[in-house]
Amino acid sequence: MTVRPKPSTLLLPALALVAVAGLSGCSGDAAPAPAAPTDTGVVHLPTSAAPTTDSAGHRIQPLPVPAAAAMSGDRVRGLAYSFAQPVGWSRAERDLSPRPDVLVQPDDDAVRAFIAVERPIAVGSHSLSEVVDGLRAGFTAKGLHPLAATERDIAGYHAMGIVVDQSEQVRDVYYVAAYTEHVYAIRLTYDPSHPEALGVYRAVLDSWSWG
Repeated sequence: MTVRPKPSTLLLPALALVAVAGLSGCSGDAAPAPAAPTDTGVVHLPTSAAPTTDSAGHRIQPLPVPAAAAMSGDRVRGLAYSFAQPVGWSRAERDLSPRPDVLVQPDDDAVRAFIAVERPIAVGSHSLSEVVDGLRAGFTAKGLHPLAATERDIAGYHAMGIVVDQSEQVRDVYYVAAYTEHVYAIRLTYDPSHPEALGVYRAVLDSWSWG
């Protein structure tokens, strides 16, 4: 386990802000000559466009989709969850506030990225959308401009995303899910000019399990 100084003031707002032919008939007569083809014009096939806003109406920040990273056979375990450990990444500690439940980062010091799971917070009857709106308000109060990430499922539970640029070199992506009346914020911090870490993040979320 290694301890590295944090590269910038990357603080998660307190989660307590809020504590998916026609048929032709047959006869004995000679078959009629085939009809001349009819010009039906251009046929427009339906297409599916990526959403531009999330279910709460927040504008989505498009993110690169790098290839999913290789995962080891080991699992990283936290409070009521686990995920596959990425190859070339290890558990570590950083001077973050609040202190995360679990943090993994590349073994290569030259790769500026980490994935942190914030400590789960009880939210009772608050909806996931209310929780995420509270987080967004916390970022806005710090003078940041949070956008959304495309919504997804994490091990069968709906998750909403937040994208926050701390600077041109530091971007945070959060996916937030509610499980057993607790909210879990899973955070990737990386340099947007090196988006390979997004492939690791996606593989971590895809390998997630609860309990």
